[in-house]
Amino acid sequence: MPKKQSGTARRGSAYEVVAASDVPHERKGKHNALVSEIFSSLLPLQPGNALKIPLLDLRKQKMENVRAAVNRAGKKIGLDVATSSDDYFFYVWVKNKHTLARH
Repeated sequence: MPKKQSGTARRGSAYEVVAASDVPHERKGKHNALVSEIFSSLLPLQPGNALKIPLLDLRKQKMENVRAAVNRAGKKIGLDVATSSDDYFFYVWVKNKHTLARH
């Protein structure tokens, strides 16, 4: 078994070499806390109900970016999430709760 390089740069390289297994494979974007908060409120909802989130609660984030982050997070756990908005509120609901992946 070849010896792993750890913590040392290869000759001629300005960068440190680490094992790929030590590299984080998930990123926590700037919307992570907000999306986590939304999903912790969304998951226990009864079918047919939606979250009504004041746009002021989006912490000065662009609604379009939050919407995209919510949809990415839903896809990641196998949840079909729908969103909508009006002038004052951002709405989030689960379209088909039976699609929830086993995690």
